[in-house]
Amino acid sequence: MSDFDFMQEIKASPSPARLAILPVSVLEIGSGGKHSVRGESNHDSESSRTGYSPFPFEVAEICAALYLRGKSHVVDPFAGWGERGEAMKRHDIKYTGFDISEEAIKTAKDKFGVENILSDSAFVEVPKHDGLITCPPYWGLEKYDSDEGLDKAESWSGFLYEYANVLERFSKMAESKSKYAIMTGDWRDEGKYYDLTFQTEMIMNAIGFEPFDKVVVSRLGISKIKIMLPQAKRLGYSVKVHESLNVFIKP
Repeated sequence: MSDFDFMQEIKASPSPARLAILPVSVLEIGSGGKHSVRGESNHDSESSRTGYSPFPFEVAEICAALYLRGKSHVVDPFAGWGERGEAMKRHDIKYTGFDISEEAIKTAKDKFGVENILSDSAFVEVPKHDGLITCPPYWGLEKYDSDEGLDKAESWSGFLYEYANVLERFSKMAESKSKYAIMTGDWRDEGKYYDLTFQTEMIMNAIGFEPFDKVVVSRLGISKIKIMLPQAKRLGYSVKVHESLNVFIKP
């Protein structure tokens, strides 16, 4: 089932809060394809992070139906294109998203009716909340139409410092038993390995959150293994075709 078909099934359901997929520790999803926000991406010839597919509907559904169900206010410091806000709306969960990209703000409103706030989460006044869902920018790979933001950090260590600052600022306004659902991925660029998932776990531990759950999100189908296999064999490492949905809870 494609992302688009999955979305149509959810919209057609008489109960929009119904969990339409089986929640398992490894979730296989397809590419966004022509129905995605950035449907022009060619995942056969480019990096799986070039063009940046929209946030998967399946993952947004799991977060809304399981981890964040019953929450009174969910926030999102990197709100993106509106998919997460749309999922919260379908489940009648109050959602406040912040993003520095005017293009993303406009797309969220036009495509999903989600009105995110144009603002830098490093400085925004964070509201009280009991849930968070987000997908942080991938340093060195994503670029936004703004003069500020984490993507403008001059180094990986600088990015991690600013990223930790955002999560810490938000965590101070999180109520006890708040759950944070953060989707991350690791990648390689020019031979260097960027371990964003591990770094996120370290940051969340440092600010007092405990691990609650983790789901591996497999994107195996969006890239041709026969194209990537020679490089993997030549360089001696695995190909990154998955992300992780990391869920934490505040004691």
